[in-house]
Amino acid sequence: MLLGTTGSIIAFEPELDRLLHPHLSYASPESEALSLGQISDAVSRRFVGEPIVAFLLPSSPDFSAQVVLPSGIVYVNQYTGEILGVRTRGQTFLGFARALHVRLATGDVGKDILKWSAVAMLFSLASGLYLWWPLQRVRIRGGWRHRRFWFDLHHALGIFSLFPLLVLAVTGTIIGFEDQATRLINKLSGSAMLTIPQTGARTEPTRGAIPITPDEAVAIARAEMPGTTPYRVQMPRFGGLYRVSLRSSQDKLMGDRNSVAVDPRSGTVISSVRSGDSSIAQRILAANEAIHTGNVFATPSRILVCLTSITLPLQAFSGLLMWLRRNKILLD
Repeated sequence: MLLGTTGSIIAFEPELDRLLHPHLSYASPESEALSLGQISDAVSRRFVGEPIVAFLLPSSPDFSAQVVLPSGIVYVNQYTGEILGVRTRGQTFLGFARALHVRLATGDVGKDILKWSAVAMLFSLASGLYLWWPLQRVRIRGGWRHRRFWFDLHHALGIFSLFPLLVLAVTGTIIGFEDQATRLINKLSGSAMLTIPQTGARTEPTRGAIPITPDEAVAIARAEMPGTTPYRVQMPRFGGLYRVSLRSSQDKLMGDRNSVAVDPRSGTVISSVRSGDSSIAQRILAANEAIHTGNVFATPSRILVCLTSITLPLQAFSGLLMWLRRNKILLD
């Protein structure tokens, strides 16, 4: 029930977050957006003494920019520099839903419980098909107070959601056993996980040299990877380098896994990681995750994942009622 309920919620996590916090999420587009330097100045004037950890760049002109501070995330109108609000560090409703879905919000123990739950679901689906086959019920009869209603609902929901639930169970099991799956794929394909390619060397600071700005680091990263769009810039105070994450619209599976590390003193590219250089295992696991989350075909597949997830608590509830009535714990 937890997997189905939380899965239906996080299928549309970004949209729900913007729906719940519209005052933070949106900015009216104007002629030209401010530079990262100007956004940084606006945030620093409001939050004196707090260093900027990273910039999260908006994916749409009408979305706000986000500036990550040690104390939380500041939402900024990238056209005017207006501070729209602050989200302090702590668990949000959607974050808690995701934590429940991935780890039962309890760490490694919860993760182990959930991955074996996914395995158990495979057996449940197989046994459900076996039990459905003799009667092959697809109609729902009677009122909801009647035992027949829940019996028919359980069977009809089960058969119509069998295939998508099977896909979710298989992909969820692979995610739960990702380390083992990676080793198996690498063994079968004869490949290994790629290391980060080094394309430059860190240079010593020049006396009197002025460090490059975040905007210059973004320009360097875009020149290194033409055709990509930056969406995150980590500041050198936290890691020693500018780390620019970029998204490529050409790669549907791993387009957001491009990154360029830039020396803040010289502007030299220290390393670049391209999604096209990913190993076979990385691409297979990325495809598996995209199928599980519904991102493989954008909105239509996310709707399907959401609706399929909703059937899980309905199946569990109707099955529980059938069991209670059959064992005379709950009478008609």
